[in-house]
Amino acid sequence: MAGRFFCITLGICLLGGIAEADIGAITADGRRVLLKDDNTWRYVEEEAELPAEYVSLKVVKKQELPNGCKLGFRLENRLAVDIRTLVPQFSAYIDGNIHFQTVSKEFLRIRPTLSQYREVIFTNIQCRDIRYVKVHGGDRCNMGELNRFSPVKGACLKKVRILPSDVFKVVKELPPGEEDDATKDHAPAKAPDLGAEFGLD
Repeated sequence: MAGRFFCITLGICLLGGIAEADIGAITADGRRVLLKDDNTWRYVEEEAELPAEYVSLKVVKKQELPNGCKLGFRLENRLAVDIRTLVPQFSAYIDGNIHFQTVSKEFLRIRPTLSQYREVIFTNIQCRDIRYVKVHGGDRCNMGELNRFSPVKGACLKKVRILPSDVFKVVKELPPGEEDDATKDHAPAKAPDLGAEFGLD
């Protein structure tokens, strides 16, 4: 297989043997993927960016109410300690980046590896009229070394990772200057756009 020419229509061309070897590539939208020799693939940066211990939060349900919007969130404890209490705030924003309403929701007594489901209801607005929901606050948490007396603002929220979902757009508030993929748009999971042409000589 040596000397084969492997070209992906992203403008990435790799020279060398490709049999029984994983190949790194970049999708059209700039995300790194690993093309495996068993014809499967996975995103590289998604695994690398996740800290060893964190709290995942994902919106898993959306329901229009007669006079409101109900969103269901699942919080999973991926820490090595119990989450005794965590009370993040959920703020709905409408077109023009205008803050509409904020709701607090308490998550209680979640042991490691377990999860908890909570519903957030925004009133006097329909889900279709909410552009996105921002998760923030949560400073009075109690999990491990963090508690209501912790002096660092944002330390509790820093443990929270917003997982991608095709149900609704949810972002996390971060300190100025800090960047995180949690604040970016996340499209539904699908195969990466690597193009259909592979040239082999």
